[in-house]
Amino acid sequence: MDIKSNNLKTKDYKTIARLHRDHINNGFLGTLGIPFLMLLYEAIDKDEDSVLLLEKKDRVIVGFISGTLGLKSIYKRLLMQPYKLICSLKTNFLSIFKMYKILEILFKTKNDNKEKDLPKYELLSMVVDPAFQGKGYSESLFKSLCNHFKEKGIESFKIMVGRNLTKANAFYTKMGSIPVKETQIHKGSNSLIYIKKTD
Repeated sequence: MDIKSNNLKTKDYKTIARLHRDHINNGFLGTLGIPFLMLLYEAIDKDEDSVLLLEKKDRVIVGFISGTLGLKSIYKRLLMQPYKLICSLKTNFLSIFKMYKILEILFKTKNDNKEKDLPKYELLSMVVDPAFQGKGYSESLFKSLCNHFKEKGIESFKIMVGRNLTKANAFYTKMGSIPVKETQIHKGSNSLIYIKKTD
């Protein structure tokens, strides 16, 4: 398990980006392309208030989980590389739909920072390659994130899951997460917010 390694190579970020694109295919970020996802996960990995944990099998990344104190510092790190960011998103600029969705995310993120009733830290994303599912990797990743937050003195964190994702909702419930409210980032698509205590 790698914790804040900050020494991942480009090929590693590419593997993580592909896992996200191919297996979080119900989410919007995956539609923005591999180049953007590579930049995003590099920013998460290098952000002081975020963490990227990996599961490997024979030195091959088969899964990952990411968490953060907030997306603002991650977005700020992305904006510090304007040329790379623009190049990674260039194919999306012609889509009014995608640009609208990006603005929706930014607006929602700004508002979420004001929700005092929710933990500040959150689980951002988790993927295990389907070929390696059912072998305990998902549980291992989730427990590792809990332990990471606990070691930092964090008592709980939030998780946002699409309401229609039956398998994901069942997993987080099984892991002891409690649903506390429903929200909507994109119009017509509801998500449940869970809280997980780290003890």
